[in-house]
Amino acid sequence: MKKIIVFGVGEFAEIVHYYFTHDTDIGVASFTVDPSYIDEESFNGLPVVPFDEVERRYPPSEYGMFAAIGYRNVNRDRAAKVAAAQAKGYQIASYLSTKASVPSGLTYGPNTFVMDHVVIEPYVQIGRDVIIWGSSKIGYRSRIGDHCWITCAVLGAAVELGDHAVIGLDATVASYVSVGTGTVVGAGATILKDTKDFEVYKARATRPSRVPSTRLRYR
Repeated sequence: MKKIIVFGVGEFAEIVHYYFTHDTDIGVASFTVDPSYIDEESFNGLPVVPFDEVERRYPPSEYGMFAAIGYRNVNRDRAAKVAAAQAKGYQIASYLSTKASVPSGLTYGPNTFVMDHVVIEPYVQIGRDVIIWGSSKIGYRSRIGDHCWITCAVLGAAVELGDHAVIGLDATVASYVSVGTGTVVGAGATILKDTKDFEVYKARATRPSRVPSTRLRYR
């Protein structure tokens, strides 16, 4: 495919537009969203078209699509749009940053997005519709399920990540641990043993000191 349509007009869509434009030979022709979400006729200088009209203006025989939707509803919203785009006949694009460290022969599904400075070790398997943000590290022989979202996190060796899992900023999953389907691991949390499906893990927030910053001494 030479050009794609990006589903979405939010921050993630803006990021997707930037990286496809500056780091691939695939251009972005326009954006699309459901009609009720159209507030402006353009986004980032490109047209925004209703999703129910997109194939008429941008036929699937000539254009691909990428669903740039966040992890709302444990990634189900994005998964639904990937399926809807495929039902219209669109080929679904993926993106691997040229600044990511990925092994030869890496396997991954459509609508996968791997950003700058991600490190993926050998024999990792990545499913469909997986978003991996910068500075994440995926350990040797880990398996990432479909429709997952990983944000600047560390996964040890041979981690099993279930479908629809969300791994938050600076979270850590220890080696040989299985994370259940739909599990959410919050920012800074550490997972040392297997989780059940649809569990939520939160790290304790750092409490402020009783001493105000105006009383700090600097040397």
